[in-house]
Amino acid sequence: MLNITLQKVYTAYYIPSKKKFLMWLKPAYKNKKQNFITIRIVNACEIKTLNKKYRKINKITNILSFSYNIIMSKKKIFSGDLIICSEKIFNEAKKQKKNLDAHWAYISIHGALHLQGYTHNTNINFEKMKKKENEILNILGYQTPY
Repeated sequence: MLNITLQKVYTAYYIPSKKKFLMWLKPAYKNKKQNFITIRIVNACEIKTLNKKYRKINKITNILSFSYNIIMSKKKIFSGDLIICSEKIFNEAKKQKKNLDAHWAYISIHGALHLQGYTHNTNINFEKMKKKENEILNILGYQTPY
């Protein structure tokens, strides 16, 4: 089960509904526990500041994932935060000629998998994560980005 809190800052760019985020991320959470995630949609300035502060990278990125996995009770876990830059998502989709919702879905799934411990820091980990992303995107009817 999945519970999402959606926070939005002012942006002139498209932001999907909470319902869409739930649809995209539910296949990533098939355990019996109730997972809580906060999704914060930010502008380019805020994500660049956060990326510099927490990742020591001074540039705009599409998503940052902060995994907490705090056990709230036997059946409830606060998985973490996803910080997503709507401007970056829009520009990437346009540049790569991707459907905007499909790109939002992919980036959201990518972040949710990071919250669950998936990484792409080695070729083996990258392949595992890519396989899981593709599996979820196929379930949702989206083309895979690879």
